[in-house]
Amino acid sequence: MIEIPQPDDWHVHLRDDDMLQAVVGYTARRFRYAMVMPNLATPVVSTAAATAYLDRIRAATPSDALDFRPVMTLYCSSAIDPGDLRAGIEKGLIAAVKYYPAGATTNSAAGGSSMADFMPIYETLVETGARLLVHAESTDPAIDIFAREEAFLVDQLAPLCARIPELAVTVEHISTSAGADFVREHPNTAATITPHHLARERSDLLADGMRPDLYCKPVINSASDRDALLGFATSGDPNVFLGTDSAPHPTSAKYGPKAKAGVFNAAYGLEVVAETFHQLDALDQLAAFVSTNGCAVYGVEPPEHTLHLTREAVDADRATELHTASGDTVVLFGTDEASLWTVAPG
Repeated sequence: MIEIPQPDDWHVHLRDDDMLQAVVGYTARRFRYAMVMPNLATPVVSTAAATAYLDRIRAATPSDALDFRPVMTLYCSSAIDPGDLRAGIEKGLIAAVKYYPAGATTNSAAGGSSMADFMPIYETLVETGARLLVHAESTDPAIDIFAREEAFLVDQLAPLCARIPELAVTVEHISTSAGADFVREHPNTAATITPHHLARERSDLLADGMRPDLYCKPVINSASDRDALLGFATSGDPNVFLGTDSAPHPTSAKYGPKAKAGVFNAAYGLEVVAETFHQLDALDQLAAFVSTNGCAVYGVEPPEHTLHLTREAVDADRATELHTASGDTVVLFGTDEASLWTVAPG
């Protein structure tokens, strides 16, 4: 058995409406802080919209989630008013702005074609001490999909970091050795890594029949890239931490000729990470990765509560899916790892 401080999830998609109702409890019962992504069908581009979304999240949060603290973000867009952004940050309502390359992932059509187009937003972030969150993936169709993270880092993010070195950046859901190297080499940057990028590689996605439940953006990459991510996550580096990128889609959208990108891992993501660290004999680094590094980067107090994680095969029949009120089904990632671990309050 190991004891860790209550973990945080610094990148999560809670969706809206009945999907929000169905999924928020999985995050709220397990994690303390949750950085909520703004890519709803109508992007969240104002403090008022973020506050209204926060109200919906709180209304949907189950009563037995005793210390759940959603953290709100805005969608980087020309629709953002820098004055409104500043006011939202100063009032503690907005923590960050998320940049999406247009067309890179779910609900990203309103994203940017060039990071250089949003300088007034970045200047406001620097002045207020808030962070820019970046989906680092090129959308150039001429670039191989497995090389798009590195291409974006080189072509878009590196020039921005050189131009505004004071800008604090979190490179979200890094998927390659290039992503890990970028954060190591660039001051004032940090990275999140997902459970599925730590636990799976592209052969799991493609080798034994296409596995749409593992399809995400950025895509799960090579075994050597996964090894690099594991090395980074277990290194003790304070600038890397858990962001699950838990992203539910109904099976009707996941199973078809154009599957939606996203892995729903909120239910068992912690067990998946624990198992990957266990396999590397690195459980002594688990608390830093899931519980404390992110707190330091985002300037929040460390958790008071703890969790006990015990590796024992006591429940081989974990739930494999959830159902929304409208009848949609969402597959839960990580049931194999979850059957090896029990998680309980400390």
